[in-house]
Amino acid sequence: MLSTAATAWAEHGPPRGPKARRKAFFTQCYPGEEKSNDPFEKAQWWIGFKSGASLTQAVPDERYTPFSSTDNPDLTYYHKEYVDFKDWGAEAGLEITFFYGGFSASFQPAYRRHRFTYTNDYQWFDTENDQNTLLLRYTQDHKLDYLEFPLLFKYDFTRTAFRPSVFLGGYISTLIEAQKTLTINGTDFASGAQNEFVNEEIIVGARDLFIKSQVGLMGGIGLSYNVGNVRLALQGLYRYGLNNITDVKNRYVNNRLAGAGDALDDLKLRNISVTLSCLFPMRFLRTGSFRAVD
Repeated sequence: MLSTAATAWAEHGPPRGPKARRKAFFTQCYPGEEKSNDPFEKAQWWIGFKSGASLTQAVPDERYTPFSSTDNPDLTYYHKEYVDFKDWGAEAGLEITFFYGGFSASFQPAYRRHRFTYTNDYQWFDTENDQNTLLLRYTQDHKLDYLEFPLLFKYDFTRTAFRPSVFLGGYISTLIEAQKTLTINGTDFASGAQNEFVNEEIIVGARDLFIKSQVGLMGGIGLSYNVGNVRLALQGLYRYGLNNITDVKNRYVNNRLAGAGDALDDLKLRNISVTLSCLFPMRFLRTGSFRAVD
């Protein structure tokens, strides 16, 4: 290697200046490793897998209830209380990314579970004896499984081992399965004492209560780190659902839920997710070093 550099020095004469001499020596000893404007060295395909966890918020647009009051026209009395970003969901999938000159297009199909909960509180009391009171709380837990197809555009701020980045894109999802779990607990004062109880859970398939697709926008930040030719990437994304996921034609179709006083509101989903990806390069420099194009 040293003799090759010395031969080139003898044939062409010493380069002028210390930077030129260092570059010439590096070029002769490691041909093909120097920075290049070759388009081949600006592009890369990354393929791998990812998994992570997420939290979901269900945002009601228009509210519905199977109840109506004969003496209270205020429908807010029957509004559900939504629990935001509390129940953990999960996701797992693939990542296929094309990188060119700092910009990337990334297709990340994944199996995703959204979870959200809302509650209703009801009170029955004796108009002649206010000690005869029954308090009930209906807690409804929802699990929605989607096959998601997101397309993200990413920009890397650096081309170092640690790379902070930003994402922006959109997604379309197909509903695979849905399940509702209804838990009823209450407090009975009518027996002369305060008795608390929990009824047996009601678990029903709820796929017919939701439409089959969901679309939305997404964006976030990420950080990747190269370990040899393998890239580990951490990304946090926020999803903003654009369409109502409730099937309005089937709002009251489930007799068990309607009998328990449940009717789905018109809902849009918001979601925060954190995932970890392990990616492998598909293109390598045309040298014996087996170094990935980066």
